[in-house]
Amino acid sequence: MTATTTSTHNTTTTFTLGDDQQKQRQVAVSDTPHRIIIRDEPVPQPSGTQVLVRIEASGVCATDLHLVRRSIPYLTPQVAVCGHEGIGRIVQLGPEVNATKWKVGDRVAHRWIYRVCRECEPCKSGNEQLCDRRQLSGKDVEGCWADYTLVDSEYMLPIPEEVKAAEAAPILCAGTTVYRALKSAQLAPGQWVAIVGAGGGLGHLAIQYAKAKGLKVLGIDGGEDKGALCTKLGADAFDLTADVIQTTQGGAHGVLVTSSSPRAYEQALTYVRKMGVLICIGITPQKMTFPIGPEYFVAKGVRLTGTSTGTFTDTQEALEYLRTGQVKPIVVEKKLGEIQECLDQLEKGDAVGRPYAMNEFVDSR
Repeated sequence: MTATTTSTHNTTTTFTLGDDQQKQRQVAVSDTPHRIIIRDEPVPQPSGTQVLVRIEASGVCATDLHLVRRSIPYLTPQVAVCGHEGIGRIVQLGPEVNATKWKVGDRVAHRWIYRVCRECEPCKSGNEQLCDRRQLSGKDVEGCWADYTLVDSEYMLPIPEEVKAAEAAPILCAGTTVYRALKSAQLAPGQWVAIVGAGGGLGHLAIQYAKAKGLKVLGIDGGEDKGALCTKLGADAFDLTADVIQTTQGGAHGVLVTSSSPRAYEQALTYVRKMGVLICIGITPQKMTFPIGPEYFVAKGVRLTGTSTGTFTDTQEALEYLRTGQVKPIVVEKKLGEIQECLDQLEKGDAVGRPYAMNEFVDSR
């Protein structure tokens, strides 16, 4: 066995690696629908351009819930371990890793987009998150709900030392997704953006990114507690959809639907402004159809689009807002063994902010 020592500011953590029999904890999808289990498995060994990363913190995402449910055809998992908002440190390099670029102790991310081909049309047009041959964490390759995870160094993101692991983790997917959505909306400062599901893991970040871009924000969600949260985060108004048209003086210029509720999408169609844009983010567990025909788009000139996470560059940009203090995730600390509780909250729509799982054996600042 080999010992590797890394320094994290004033704290030094020693990892012992290299023995295939050494065990680690993993949170894995069970054979029982909607349930997960904690299991002990050997620590994986990096090959090729892979690096072995010890996880400090990992977010819990609604996409993970869809993977555990196995209810959405294109999100049917081929692996057992979910998790794609992982922050950790390299503890071992694979034999083909560029050692002049990466070293043991570097702080890096395990993201939803694990690997892309760099050769297809989406990759070459700056949309590699839609790569024809992409591999997804927790779906095609093992995710990061574990003590250790593998990351491909050819598509690996460094994480600034000055940000907290627990706050950086949700930016990797939730933050990047809403940041990309706002970029796609192409709204001008002073215009209205309505955020449906504004008090949740994606929505509360969307509020902050929107305000940083100079937009007026209308938060839409259920419950007084979420209304208070949206106002605290800078939303200009909070509504349960009754007075959206009046509040925005004609409808929102852009609508981000982060909710997974079909009803939320149906309502969103009623308050998007002429020439506005409706951006789909939340995935509904049941198939739905929009209760409109082509005449809706012909008469109003509304754009309908969607986004799923973002590019490597989008994530870098989204993290910069965190580093400069313009965005600050509200995180709820849980242990690896409590991820089922997080999933149950997401299922019910009760989650406020972004839950994450902390590896209690690693200093996470």
